[in-house]
Amino acid sequence: MTVNVETLDKLERKITLTLPVGTIQSEVDSRLKKLARTVKMDGFRPGKVPMNVVAQR
Repeated sequence: MTVNVETLDKLERKITLTLPVGTIQSEVDSRLKKLARTVKMDGFRPGKVPMNVVAQR
């Protein structure tokens, strides 16, 4: 992760964050797995909804 702070004016700052895709993607996947265990959808047994269906919703 890189952080860049630019001073634009006396009281203004511009902050730019660069995050690696792997970090974000792993967090998204873990939260989707946790959600898939508890989500209830028509046509699926509780906890048996496929990950791609959960991600679409």
